[in-house]
Amino acid sequence: MSRFDPDPDKPYGSCETCGEAVADRPAMSAHFAATRATSGRSHTVRVTNRTRTERIEDALEELAESALYDFTESTSWLTNDGVTEEEITEAVRSVTADFADAWAHRDD
Repeated sequence: MSRFDPDPDKPYGSCETCGEAVADRPAMSAHFAATRATSGRSHTVRVTNRTRTERIEDALEELAESALYDFTESTSWLTNDGVTEEEITEAVRSVTADFADAWAHRDD
């Protein structure tokens, strides 16, 4: 079992309002709908055992955030070479780097 695998012995989450365990995302959505229908407000569910996909998405999000931070931090050489922040702001709109595209073509 990897760190991305959910614990099969634990529910997806539990309701912080009434304590009901929810098995998965659809059960959580159903709980929201049911509590909203009866009380006018949805209960709050704390997710404590995310799915494998959610865990992988979170890891990729962290990598993307780190790459964006590194990107913005590494532009200092441009300003040190006389490029203004306004020029960078305008030019960055043309940057077409795409993480999904890079992944799809990683072996090219």
